This record gives sequence, structure tokens and C-alpha cells, in this order.
Amino acid sequence: MNVEKAMVGSAGKRGTRTELAPIKRRTKKKKKSLFFCRFCGKLCAWHELELEFLAGGVGYGLIEVLWRGRTHWSMLLAGGASLICICGVNKAMPKKHILIRAAVCAAAITAIEFAIGMIVNKVLCLGVWNYEKMFGNVLGQICPLYSFFWFLLCIPVLAVLKKARSKS
Repeated sequence: MNVEKAMVGSAGKRGTRTELAPIKRRTKKKKKSLFFCRFCGKLCAWHELELEFLAGGVGYGLIEVLWRGRTHWSMLLAGGASLICICGVNKAMPKKHILIRAAVCAAAITAIEFAIGMIVNKVLCLGVWNYEKMFGNVLGQICPLYSFFWFLLCIPVLAVLKKARSKS
């Protein structure tokens, strides 16, 4: 609460001393987030990352189910990591054109898919996906067509994130 000092006293009376007394000013209260820390009372950075990871994992899983009719637990990890990267790019490059941000995000998602694909498909031999028949594939884990799809999908996601950020 901001406090200012004001002159208070008996105006015009002889022998009275003028004193400084605090005047209370009201300050605007910040809105509490839906998800806030029980210790600090606000949405701290770790909680924000957890929410991004959860939303990304669920969203990515839904996209997989809609596109292929099935998903795998590893796709939830890829989705969580991808949305954290998308949010990071959006925060780090807010003034860049949306197409540049979408290209950076698509490259990050492709790198995440490659890393998870190498672990899940090559090391653990789970055979979750195989792009060996696709043009321009790299070790059957990533291909240019799906990188382009990620680019297209990042455009509306970045627009929604920017709109949400401007409202908060």
C-alpha cells in the first residue's frame, strides 16, 4: 500500500502544531490465476512449465489420435516438450513475424521428434512410427512433409498464445 504524508492540524488555531499523517491510497489488486502456488500465491515459472507440458502432451496426443487413430505415451512427452519450446520462442521473439516464429517452432518440433524417435524407435525398438518410405526422411524418424505440417500448425498456436499473452 502506498503511503503519502499530508499536513494535518488545526487550521488557524494558535499554538497547535501541524503534524504529518499518512494518507492511504488504494492500489489495483492483481487478478489471481486459476492455477496458483499454495506457497507463493501466484503462478510461478515451474507451474507455468508444468501447465505448458501438460497442455502440449494432451494436445499432441489428440492430434495423433485424430490423424492416425492412435497415439503412444512417447508422443505425450514430445508434445509437452514441443509446447514448452513454442511458448519459449513466442516469449523470446515477440516482435518477429509470425511466419519466422512458426519456422523456428517447426524446426524445434522436428528436432524433438527426431530425438524421441531415435530413443523410442531405434534404441528401445518400439516401432512407434517409421517414415522410411517418405521423401527426404532422416533415418526414418523425420521428413520434410511433417515438418511443413508442423509449420502450418504452429501459426494458429502462436496466434492464440500471443493473444492470450496480451490479455494477461
